[in-house]
Amino acid sequence: MPLTHDNNDKAQAAHGDFWLPDFCSRSSHRRIAGLAVLISLLLLVAQSPELWPFPVWDFLLLLGLSGAVMAVSFFLICRWRRRMAGWSHLAVAASVITIILVNLVWLSLAGIALLDQLGLPMLSFVSNEYSAIFRHLLISGLFAGLFMRYLTLQAQLREREKAALQARLEALQARIQPHFLFNSMNIIASLIAIDPDKAEQAVEDLATLFRASLRDSADVGLDEELALCRRYANIEELRLGDRLHIDWQVPENAGSVRIPLLTLQPLLENAIRHGVELSAVRCDIMLAVHISDDLVSVLLSNPLPAGERRTGNQMSMRNVAERLRARFGPQAKLQAAEENGYYVTRLSYPRGSGRMERKPH
Repeated sequence: MPLTHDNNDKAQAAHGDFWLPDFCSRSSHRRIAGLAVLISLLLLVAQSPELWPFPVWDFLLLLGLSGAVMAVSFFLICRWRRRMAGWSHLAVAASVITIILVNLVWLSLAGIALLDQLGLPMLSFVSNEYSAIFRHLLISGLFAGLFMRYLTLQAQLREREKAALQARLEALQARIQPHFLFNSMNIIASLIAIDPDKAEQAVEDLATLFRASLRDSADVGLDEELALCRRYANIEELRLGDRLHIDWQVPENAGSVRIPLLTLQPLLENAIRHGVELSAVRCDIMLAVHISDDLVSVLLSNPLPAGERRTGNQMSMRNVAERLRARFGPQAKLQAAEENGYYVTRLSYPRGSGRMERKPH
């Protein structure tokens, strides 16, 4: 049912935007190892009366304890991370700190028992094992609390930046709409007397486009976005005639991925305004989509005009680039350059969080 589909999309989006890092990703392993070394040195400096000569055995014991606590704790956090996505910042921070401290207690006790059974020495500066565990709890709790506070402040800053970016993008979109509206109304007015059927179809295409532009800036299926591009192209074909030809290279599974609404239409509009409008002969525009397991790529190319070229303010390009970065992060790319007489725009973004599962209605 549509309601189930919408709820799943929201849940996926919330999980993708969750502020708590994914500690089980490959990129986090080195950071966790470095953090274990740092915590071990911190515990050693805070408790050892002498650091020269360097107490290697004490450091190895603390490193083993820190590594074990972090490995077990982050494993559990990764297992429960999806559930935590809907919790408040305070609840998430308290849960993470509790997991770390509980694991510190039982792993410390297990380590003491293991060393005693093997006949190996304890920490050289420890006279009472339980007081040492208490000191470790205080230091680790303080460190974990500061770390979670940092992540929380960072998440709040990102949320404010995202809200400011969204407001700016909506302002940019409002500035773009009148330009396209005036051109389209002129086309429709010229067709009413000579071809009412085409004028009616143009009105339907224009209405569909503006209904889309008045919607919230949400994700849609890539096939829906391409359908809007085709409607835009239909209106422009009425004005430009045989000069405009578009080669649509779209795979059948275009509906399986998501894209921010009205992302490709401004790029197609640029290709037509800066290529076809300034040419007296036929211009072949190519719009090619490639979908792999982890990446969605779009290539849009148009011939460069032979004479004087039109300069622009790059507003629509910046608009699209900022929307992609806001939605998919730094992995989203938008590049444009002149290549062998063509102006080529390349757009790519990670597929992962943009997948859409078709559900029966």
